[in-house]
Amino acid sequence: MSRAPWLFLFAGIVHSQAPPQDVVIRSRAYTPPSSVLRAETMLVEASLAVRDSRGHAISGLQASDFDVLDNGIPQKIIAFSELTADGRPAAAPGTKFPDAVPLAQVPPPQPKYVTFFFDDYHGGASLFMMKAARAFIAKGLKAGEWVSIVTASSQGDLDFTTDANLLAEKLNHLASHDRHIVTPPCGVNAVDSYIVVYRLDVPTIEAAINAAKPCTCGGESERECRPKAQALADQLASASWQETRAQSIDTIDALGYAAKRLSQVNGARVLVLNSAGFLLGTRQPEMERFVDGAVKWGIVVHAIDENALGPASGLLRQSLLWTPLAEVTAGTGGHLFKNTNDLAGAMELAMTPEVTYLLNFNPGPRDGTFHKLQIRFKKKRPESVQFRPGYFSPPPEAAKAAPAARDPMDAAVFSSDLPRAIPAQVRVATGPLKDGNVPVSVSVTVDVSGLQFVESSGRHAQQIVFLMTLLDEHGGFVTGREAIMDLSLTDERLASMKEEGLKGVATLNAPPGAYRVRAIVREGMKGALSAWTVPVDLQ
Repeated sequence: MSRAPWLFLFAGIVHSQAPPQDVVIRSRAYTPPSSVLRAETMLVEASLAVRDSRGHAISGLQASDFDVLDNGIPQKIIAFSELTADGRPAAAPGTKFPDAVPLAQVPPPQPKYVTFFFDDYHGGASLFMMKAARAFIAKGLKAGEWVSIVTASSQGDLDFTTDANLLAEKLNHLASHDRHIVTPPCGVNAVDSYIVVYRLDVPTIEAAINAAKPCTCGGESERECRPKAQALADQLASASWQETRAQSIDTIDALGYAAKRLSQVNGARVLVLNSAGFLLGTRQPEMERFVDGAVKWGIVVHAIDENALGPASGLLRQSLLWTPLAEVTAGTGGHLFKNTNDLAGAMELAMTPEVTYLLNFNPGPRDGTFHKLQIRFKKKRPESVQFRPGYFSPPPEAAKAAPAARDPMDAAVFSSDLPRAIPAQVRVATGPLKDGNVPVSVSVTVDVSGLQFVESSGRHAQQIVFLMTLLDEHGGFVTGREAIMDLSLTDERLASMKEEGLKGVATLNAPPGAYRVRAIVREGMKGALSAWTVPVDLQ
């Protein structure tokens, strides 16, 4: 079936065009997401970043530098592109490289949603970290970037916004909520207690036993005193560790909340964890659930160590605090920024690496399972490679169906559900046959009076996403278009829009036949969504 190009026409309101400062529109062709196998080509698309020890991205690499393994099975890279920080190809189409691998087709740019998570229970909201965050925000946000703030204590959260001034104001009011574990008489500190519980270091264990002796030994001999002191040291260390662990679980729970909110937005999803590190036991189910959820939702987690280049507390102790940060970044394809005083620079690198790469490979038949992905250098190099840990392969019976969705809007395209969280009116009309295609006009007018807006600097901010798609009679995807409207309205403009509505119009072209129009609208503050299905017969 040939698919003629079509025009997407967007109006800020029904009767007049909104001025640029009120409404910013980003429109792009929509196709089912590429984070899973594509319906016809069986193609897997993977993005990756290569960083040095300071977190800077490395450029100039080729497909021949990498091996790709899918569930441990080597795969051939069939397309490869280097992308600049703005998502554009570093090489022009038609460029030939020594490895003779063609350029991967770069998908259209999508909005980027970044949550800055400040672990204010564990040093993540220190004066040093806040100064760095303010310096980063002072540079301003790029077009298409939405930022939110989440704290472990929930004191100072801010939903997604494009307003740098609002972010800076919120950062000015963040403060540390460190809950220091009090060292009991004859006990040792929280980190040493962890070492004692897990028997990680003999000198530390001996120091804990010696610290316990004044509280348990009188005039006994060393032979009589040591067992008592060891028992007390173990008891005090265990109590301290349980308290420490509870605080760490609180941080992971808050991370889970941040990831869940990120999962509800439509675009690239990044979570930046700012922390001085915390302690976790081996194979903590809470951490495993968080990492699994982040992978499922396509969230990359980067971590920034607040300690920077401060005084070291010992290699073992520092590595224990880094372990959860390293686990969550490695598990989601992120990077751990450590041993640097440039925390603002680390935030910038975490949000937008200077260079990324895009590669495609064909893994073979579908099997309906999660595939573990591994990308590594062919030859040993000091840099680290970050990539998404895997992808979901659709079941074999879905060979002719649409790919599995990455987010609620993608899922809504192929769903029969009709959520109506946003009041709106939908109209569909057809035109005369021309050049073998029939135009389908889809109009959606949204009632914004019940939507939540973020107020800042005298304006009302919100984001509305329109997705118009055409499905064939079997539910297969034919064509689609997505438009993202970033609203920043004055009081007068908002009042006018509440009266007249917010309208999106799409004209889709297709050959004669039976189809279904699937129209979807989503707002950005709460992730509320509405969907409509309208049968249409093109003649």
